[in-house]
Amino acid sequence: MSGRCILTKKQGSNYFVTGKELAEVMSHLKNSGTYFMAGTNSIYVPKGKLRYVDKSVCKPWLALDGQYRLHSPGEAARTELLREWPALKRVGWPPGAIRLLNWRCPMLYTGSQVGPLIYIDLVGAYSQIYSKLYLDTSFPRGYYGLYPLAGVADRLKIWKAARNALVGIARSTEAVAYRGQKRLRLKTKNRFLSPGLWASVQAILHWIASKAIRCGALYINVDGYIFNTADWELVENFLFFLSDNNILWSIRAQGEGEIVSWNNYRVQTTQTQAYKLNLTHKSRSFSNVVNCNEREWSTYWGNIGKISASGNNNE
Repeated sequence: MSGRCILTKKQGSNYFVTGKELAEVMSHLKNSGTYFMAGTNSIYVPKGKLRYVDKSVCKPWLALDGQYRLHSPGEAARTELLREWPALKRVGWPPGAIRLLNWRCPMLYTGSQVGPLIYIDLVGAYSQIYSKLYLDTSFPRGYYGLYPLAGVADRLKIWKAARNALVGIARSTEAVAYRGQKRLRLKTKNRFLSPGLWASVQAILHWIASKAIRCGALYINVDGYIFNTADWELVENFLFFLSDNNILWSIRAQGEGEIVSWNNYRVQTTQTQAYKLNLTHKSRSFSNVVNCNEREWSTYWGNIGKISASGNNNE
């Protein structure tokens, strides 16, 4: 079906289409000069109030009116936030806190490697962390807030993409729109914007990544860590660290492998698309990992775990 045909839909409606059809709609809108807003997996055309969503990323989800409807991951996460705090207008934060949004996910690439490798993955990393925090968590190492996220995390636990989308919502300050081929960046009002939550989640990931580096990690991407098992004592040290801190983890893959470049590797049968395509370009080694104080953040993580286990009691 062409983009033009899809656009002949009834005004004020949602349409769930294939990824190919969504691309056709975008192409047609750009060529026709129509103004539209583009999400990760969706398009909204203000004129006619038409909304198109890639149905491959959607799942039936309980809407606020009690009916099950198809939701994208972001819609499901936002629905649960609205279900928890329907009257919330703004999280609120101290002056200057917006700079906390500059925190980035931890990443490390130490160069090409061949040998016995192990890929260790945190289980539901984002949800595992923010389930112990508050939407209005202060930074650094804030213990209490008005809006505990445990209930939202529990309802989202069955859908990984939606769990992760919540963190993106907490950081979202812009939307992308197009008028013809021109790309526009729009400032948006986001009642769930929370610099403190975003920075707290990332700082905890950096604390874990700092320990992984001290234990010989070769590659880190957010919550995934690759080590050479020839240094098994160091790998074991990292696993003990995770277990001692009650951080849930799993071994995603273990065996002979190769790290060619950033996002280009194989560990046993687990491999990236770049590796499957036999790409050979090699990037420079790099690290953006912040060296967090291990004792302070270990204490903080243990304490928020105890608070969460007690029911997020604010008293």
